[in-house]
Amino acid sequence: MLLNAGSPRPARPIPTHTENANGREMADKVIVGTGSYLPDRVITNDDIEAVALDFDRERAGCSLDQWCRTQMGAIQRRRIAPGEGTSDMGTRAAERALCDAGMTAADIDLIVMATITSDHRVPPSAALVQRDLGTPARFLQVDSACTGFVDALMVADALLDRLGGETALVIGSDAMSHLLDPQGFRAQSIFGDGAGAVVLRSGMNGGYGVKAYSTGSSGADGFMVAVPAGGTKRPITEEVLARREQYIELALKVIPEFGVAKMVQATQEVLQRAGVGVGDVDWIVPHQASCNIVIETSRTLGIPLDRFILNFDRVGNTSAASVAIALDEANRMGCFRDGERLVLPAVGAGMAWGAAFLVWHDYRRH
Repeated sequence: MLLNAGSPRPARPIPTHTENANGREMADKVIVGTGSYLPDRVITNDDIEAVALDFDRERAGCSLDQWCRTQMGAIQRRRIAPGEGTSDMGTRAAERALCDAGMTAADIDLIVMATITSDHRVPPSAALVQRDLGTPARFLQVDSACTGFVDALMVADALLDRLGGETALVIGSDAMSHLLDPQGFRAQSIFGDGAGAVVLRSGMNGGYGVKAYSTGSSGADGFMVAVPAGGTKRPITEEVLARREQYIELALKVIPEFGVAKMVQATQEVLQRAGVGVGDVDWIVPHQASCNIVIETSRTLGIPLDRFILNFDRVGNTSAASVAIALDEANRMGCFRDGERLVLPAVGAGMAWGAAFLVWHDYRRH
């Protein structure tokens, strides 16, 4: 995990307000607590090789462990336990974020949760999180895979303004193991299970908080990452199960190039919207698509890799939870200093991409 403090950087003026597209001043939203949860069960590359039917050591010229470390930087990832669901992980991450913020569920006005692996189609996992936390807060679920946390952050930010609320829980939680073919090694090597959350607070002064977002999507590229069956067009049938079309499929020849291009684009656009340059960025907390994609994003942007938070090697790609888990881990290790500038870029299924730019508030010291 790259959690180097890096060389000290000079303090810079902090923007004091944010304007919407109409030039109207809006209240900045500040992260005042972070939390994450990873299931106990650790899955190694050797564990995957033991069950996968499509990995050939002789053809690869190496073990799956060597292949994973070289191709994407994967060493291990987590899997939920039997009977554990997406909502359970989300609730635990939310509880830890609330504890970090010094708040209780009674203080929350809004819950926005991102996931593509809901416990049920109805009720959504967000409803179960609300129930388990014991709060009457309004809940909403966002279904946008790897960009889910950034999307959920944008939605919570806007709804706090529109609804007049003060505090939101923003959660990303995915049990990607639910979508993985146990006979195939590639997707199993990439994805992990986990959840991350932040407490987002409105109306704080001092120039801190989320200053800008960028977002985009391309339905024409949507089938780069797809689960072909299980929806209304292709319900689960014996034929579907025989063809194993209920599992995720990845266009791995084109995803890395697309991922780097869109992570770079999202970062550049959000910095332009915030009115700051690449050299003004203290930390990038990216979606953990793979180590190689993050490394190439660093090279293309010209931002040193030691300013990127990278935990893919330990937890894999946790989809909507990815950015939030990395943010929480870095926060708890004391990486972020008061007033530092962070970019949270993500790209994934849809295909979609986006980023958030924020000025960090060291809430533990204020």
